[in-house]
This record gives sequence, structure tokens and C-alpha cells, in this order.
Amino acid sequence: MRDKELTVALWQGLSAIKGVRVYGPAPDARRTALVSFTVKNYPSAELSGELAKKAVFTSHGDFYAATVVERLELTEQGLARAGCALYTTLAEVERLIAGVSAIATGK
Repeated sequence: MRDKELTVALWQGLSAIKGVRVYGPAPDARRTALVSFTVKNYPSAELSGELAKKAVFTSHGDFYAATVVERLELTEQGLARAGCALYTTLAEVERLIAGVSAIATGK
């Protein structure tokens, strides 16, 4: 249950950032605790690298869903993905949101 609350916070926080697009079912739908997203036309590998400098770790690429990524026209950019686990804290989710916001706004 805690992971659902964190996933909702992550989804809503990322969705509120200008230039960020979140993919997949809404947080109130039956879903996993993973959230895929893009930042403008920022390549997902570069995005993950910039976040890692802020001690925020995300995955990037197509996650073996190449056809979906192709249909979303994100083959070159890819997706970034973050997840909430049993040990994830709200502070970590907030740090991820702040890091993505800083990148999206160029700060």
C-alpha cells in the first residue's frame, strides 16, 4: 500500500513539471510501482546521467518494449523509468522530482 502512495506522489509530481510527459496507466488504475517519463526532447540516457550526478538513479531505454517506444515515436530518445519499492522513502521521491524539475527548467 505504501508503494502505491509513493507512486501517486511520483506520478503527480512529475506530471506537474512543464516539459515532462508521464506514460502508462494513471496512478488510480491497476499498475506497477514503475513510472516511465520523458523530459522535452532530452535523450533518456543523458537524463539518467544528469540525475545520477544528483544521487538519483533511474533506468533508461526501451525496456524490451521496442515496438511501444517506436509507436510513441521515442526510438531515439527512449524513456526514463523510476520505481517505488518497499524501502523507497517520500524524501527520495521528492529528490527525484526536484532533480527532474531542475533539468526540465534548465536550473
